[in-house]
Amino acid sequence: MPKHPKVTIGLILFKGEKYLKYSLTSLINQDYSNIEFLFRDQSPNGEAYEYVKKELPEVAKKVKLEKGGNLWHSGGHNALIRQMKGEYYFCCSNDMLYPKSFVTDAIRELEKSENKKYGSATCRLMRWDFEKVQEGNFEASKTKVIDSLGIGITKSHHFVDIGQGQSNSTPYLNLKEIFAPSGALAIFRKSVLDDIAFTNDKGIKEYFDELLHYKNDIDLAYRLQWAGHPCLFIPQITVYHDRQVGLLYRSDHTIINRLITQAGKSKWAKGNSFFGDIVVLKKNFTKNFSWNVRLRTWWSRLLKFIFALFLDVSLLKQYRLVNKFRPEINLKKRAIVRRNSPSYIEKLML
Repeated sequence: MPKHPKVTIGLILFKGEKYLKYSLTSLINQDYSNIEFLFRDQSPNGEAYEYVKKELPEVAKKVKLEKGGNLWHSGGHNALIRQMKGEYYFCCSNDMLYPKSFVTDAIRELEKSENKKYGSATCRLMRWDFEKVQEGNFEASKTKVIDSLGIGITKSHHFVDIGQGQSNSTPYLNLKEIFAPSGALAIFRKSVLDDIAFTNDKGIKEYFDELLHYKNDIDLAYRLQWAGHPCLFIPQITVYHDRQVGLLYRSDHTIINRLITQAGKSKWAKGNSFFGDIVVLKKNFTKNFSWNVRLRTWWSRLLKFIFALFLDVSLLKQYRLVNKFRPEINLKKRAIVRRNSPSYIEKLML
C-alpha cells in the first residue's frame, strides 16, 4: 500500500472481561503499522481496566488505556475522537474477533480513488458463538450466520441490520453503498466527523449525539448522509460478533418480530431505544419526503404509540422526556448540514 494514513482505533470497555483475551489480542495484532489505540474503561469499578493491566500486559503496552465515569457510547466515543490523531476513526467493540488484516483491508478500500467520496464504512459481521470458545472449540465459534451487513433504512423509517439471521451472505456481496455502518463496528474519516459535529453550549464538539444512548449510531449516520458523506460496505472483510443486544438472529424484520424484540429488552433498553427512535425522527424527518414515505412513517409512529399505550405504558414517559429536551433537539436539528435532498435519502430506502 503506497500510503499508510494514521488510524485511530477507539474502544469503550464496559465489563465483558470474558471477551477481552480474544478480542483485544486480535485487535492489537493487526498487520497495519500506523495505528494508535485509544481504550476507555467505563465499568463501574474499573474492572476492565484492572483486567487488562493484570491479565493482558501485552495489550496494555500497546494502547492508551484510561478509565472514567460512564459517558455511555456517545460520550465515551466523543471523548476518544477529541483525543485522536488519526485520519480514520475505527469505532470498535470488545465482543468481536478481528482478522489480522482487518485495518489493512479497510484502508486499502477507502484509499482507492473511486471510494474517496465515502465518509464511513463497515464490513461483513458474522455471529461469533462465544459459548463454543468457552467449550474449547474456537474454530466452530466462527459461524456462517449473519450478524449485520450494515444498517438499512425502510420507507417507514425502521432501521434494520441487513441480512441479520440469514446463513447465506452471497446475495449481498454486490452491495456497495448502504445507509449506515453497524453501530457495533463503524469506520469514519475524521474529516467528515468534523464536518457534521455539533458544538454544544460549552464549546465542545459532539460527534455522536450525547442525548442518545440508543440509536445514536443511526442519528450520526443520518447526519452524514444529509451532509453528502455516503457509507461503503466492504464485503471482503469478515469480523465475528457476539451480539449482546438486539434481534436474536431473526431473518425477517416484520412488525411482529420488532414488537417481540422490543418486549424482550430490559426496561432501561426499551425506554432508551424508544426515546432514541423519537429523537432521530425529530431531527432528521422532513415534510419534503414523498407522500409514500411520509404516510408509511406516520403509520409506523402511530403503531408504536398504540403499542406503548396498550402494551407498555411505561414508554409513554419518553414522549414527556422528548418534550423536556425539545429546545436542545431543535437546536441540533437546525445545525444539521443538509447538502443532499430527501429524494437522495429515499433512494437508499429498502
